[in-house]
Amino acid sequence: MRLDGFQNFILLLCVGFGGLSFNYAYAQEVSKPKPVKVATPQRDKIEQEIIYTGNLEADAMVEIYANTSGKLVVLKIDEGDQVNKGDMLAQTDSRELRLALKQAEAALKAAEAQLLTVKATAQIKIEAQAKAAHASIDAAKAQLKQAQALARAQATSQFEQAKAGVTAAEANLKKAMEGARNQEIQQAKSAVSGAKAGLENARANFDRVQKLHQKEAISDQNFDNAKAQLDSAKAQYESAAEQLSLVEEGAREEDISASEAQLNQAQTSLALAQLTIDTEDWKTRIKVAESQVRQAEANLLSAQKLVNIRAWEYDIASAQAQFDQANEQVNLAKKRLADATIISPVNGIVVNRNADLGDYAFAASGPGAKPILTIVKMDVVKVIFTVAEADLSNVADGTAVSISTGQQYIVGKISFISPIVTPEDRTVRVKAEIPNPEYRLKPGMFVEVNINLSAPDDSLLLPREAVLNIQNGIGHVFIAADGRARQQTVKVGLVWGENISILEGINETTSVIISGHRQLTDGVGIHIVE
Repeated sequence: MRLDGFQNFILLLCVGFGGLSFNYAYAQEVSKPKPVKVATPQRDKIEQEIIYTGNLEADAMVEIYANTSGKLVVLKIDEGDQVNKGDMLAQTDSRELRLALKQAEAALKAAEAQLLTVKATAQIKIEAQAKAAHASIDAAKAQLKQAQALARAQATSQFEQAKAGVTAAEANLKKAMEGARNQEIQQAKSAVSGAKAGLENARANFDRVQKLHQKEAISDQNFDNAKAQLDSAKAQYESAAEQLSLVEEGAREEDISASEAQLNQAQTSLALAQLTIDTEDWKTRIKVAESQVRQAEANLLSAQKLVNIRAWEYDIASAQAQFDQANEQVNLAKKRLADATIISPVNGIVVNRNADLGDYAFAASGPGAKPILTIVKMDVVKVIFTVAEADLSNVADGTAVSISTGQQYIVGKISFISPIVTPEDRTVRVKAEIPNPEYRLKPGMFVEVNINLSAPDDSLLLPREAVLNIQNGIGHVFIAADGRARQQTVKVGLVWGENISILEGINETTSVIISGHRQLTDGVGIHIVE
């Protein structure tokens, strides 16, 4: 049916008045005080005990292996024996280990002696090398100076001496063949005098050169030259003396042959002396002397650098490192020898012995290793039990527990609570430590685990239903104040039957709403009913 405009207007008015009437009624209902019941907290004692079933485990089960492989020469322990931490259990053959220790100690003594020697002499040696290098430069320079001054003169002198030797040898041969005249005899005597003077000069020069050579002020080559000059002067003197003898006595056939040989020798010496002059051999000797000076300078520079960087400290450090290494080898050998003795790491009881005296025991890291003994540490035992997820608030690390075997009642404390909830049964694994000094508790036993949840005697209690939205020990209540409900946060403790203990937030004079509070909001009006 179709409505005209007036009818529509009348309809809208009716709808509007109807809505106003409904909102007014709702507002009256909302503002109406809510009926509630109140109570004050009561103080009382809570006693509660939770009982679980658990089983005992040893504090530790230790398998004892040989520290070093070897034949068992001592085995003092058998199954059932009680041992203390530090007791000797067994020993492997240690003869080779003792020998190794002696060798290491000998090496340490040698390293110590070397270290002491290096500390005492290293600096002195390096500084002495520098001083010796200085002296070597001085000697090399002196040798160079001598070579520069004497080399050519020596070569010329050798040539002149050789030339004179040829002349004398020719004259000797001539005299031997012709016979001597009075004038020749005088000449021969004069030649002897001259040769003698030359010999004395050569000997004096050789003595001077020899002294310089002994001081290492000249080279071996200069010394050899001086010696050659002396030998040549001796030969000339002996030749002149022999010539005089021939002149005075007259020549014989063998004298003539000897004179010819002397002439050949003199001619050879002259040729060598001429070759020395032609090839300027003295320049080579000067160059050699110059190179020796340069080498001595390089040696001095190297020695001085060693002094500047205090190289003896490196030598001492190296000797110290060798000593330290030898000392570590001694410590290692001592440890290996000590490892031959097998010591109990715990107090406990031997439950298995897997070897006999004379057996070969392998170290734990070796192939075929197996434990010699198994020791159970049980001066403290562990009781393992499970707690339902809903009861986790009743346990914590350090919570006291007591166990009962039916014959014993012993107190311990919780040492571990698993962070994982088992999904199949929603439980958590808990471990408590129980003292067992007399070993009366045996691993593997089933026991009752009791947890006393008693609160203090003056615990403040409320009906459990009064506390709303409890999470992690925190909830809230509504309290009645000036005709209105006020929300208050509280800290809660143990639940005992229908009551719960209140730790913080209210006191025994607080009026707590215990009924009708679930529909309340903070600040809403209330009226208290009986």
